[in-house]
Amino acid sequence: MSGPDAGGEPSPILATDREVRELMGLFDVPAFARRGQDMDFTLSSLHGRCRAHRAGMLDMVQVRLRQWSRAAVGPDDWSDVFRAPVVGLWALSLAEPPRWAASPASTRQRRGVARDLIASVERFNDRWRRHVARLDFAPINVMIDQYNVYYIIEKECVMGSARLAARAFEPVSPVSPASILVDHPLLPVPEPAGR
Repeated sequence: MSGPDAGGEPSPILATDREVRELMGLFDVPAFARRGQDMDFTLSSLHGRCRAHRAGMLDMVQVRLRQWSRAAVGPDDWSDVFRAPVVGLWALSLAEPPRWAASPASTRQRRGVARDLIASVERFNDRWRRHVARLDFAPINVMIDQYNVYYIIEKECVMGSARLAARAFEPVSPVSPASILVDHPLLPVPEPAGR
């Protein structure tokens, strides 16, 4: 008896199989999968940077929301200074949940806090809009364009079927300031009650 069971040399078939497996391991994943992974990673990184930068710009809005919660007794206590509730700002500005006051502040104090909150939201929106407008989307949009053009072609080369390669493929839209503002939005500006 010869082969690995007999303690001799491995059979030529087993040696070739091992060499093929080692050679295939050198090439990692197919080109279409690598292209998709690279694009997903780049988009994920862009959104992560936007989330972090936006969160860093929200500190003054969060301070003003804390001040408002110390001047109001609950989420429904707004009609004397605002035209609509402002409770939605907490989630959008990543602020800690409010700790409402035991008794409301005077109307004059509440109007001052409301003016400061409105000014902070407007400043944040202006700064965030300008930051997003300065971002350079050209490199990532080139990557998205190449993904949309070559992904199916590269997948077809591996699968041998255009129909199978196109199955479940959805082209990716280019990134723009407008699309970033959809995913990382501006804050709604509260309106004072007197308008």
